[in-house]
Amino acid sequence: MSTSNVLPVLRTPDLLNAYQAVQRLLSLAVPMDEFQVSAQAQALTAAEAQRMAAAFPDARVGPDNPYRPESDDEIRHLIAAADPRVAALLPVGLHLGGRPVGSIEEVFFGVAGSGPGSIDWDFFSWPAVPELGLESRNKDAGVQIAVNCRDVYREVPAPDHTVFIHFREGDVARAEWLAGQVGLRPIGPVACGW
Repeated sequence: MSTSNVLPVLRTPDLLNAYQAVQRLLSLAVPMDEFQVSAQAQALTAAEAQRMAAAFPDARVGPDNPYRPESDDEIRHLIAAADPRVAALLPVGLHLGGRPVGSIEEVFFGVAGSGPGSIDWDFFSWPAVPELGLESRNKDAGVQIAVNCRDVYREVPAPDHTVFIHFREGDVARAEWLAGQVGLRPIGPVACGW
């Protein structure tokens, strides 16, 4: 297992603006057979939990605290029934793993609440960059929007969203090149990724 590096290239209060930047970056990617998107979000209110659970009936919905005794199914039932006990379970997490690219993005952006979250695209290769002496690379390639937070692990809450390019350690020039190709630029230092 390895850990990617990340380069933040956009910070914006507009989630759709962040997604448009991601779409431009993904237009440079070379998809693999398993090209996918995953998302997770934290619902801070019962209303947010209801919107998320209704929008994604097949997603895993569970307590953010893994030591809670309630099962995911119990929590989903309480949310659907608008049971007042949901308030004691908050925050509640929504997890969507490995979906086809383009299948969840717009709905996810429409129901994402005020809590931290992320949406990640992977299983593709970054293109070769002959002028930099870089071959195509799929190891650690990814793009991520940190929703309502400033870091890839969703630990630094923020009123805005950050787009990160994931890349193999040592490939900073590639990440900067990718950003430049779509009108973006680094806005912070390289950090550890996944």
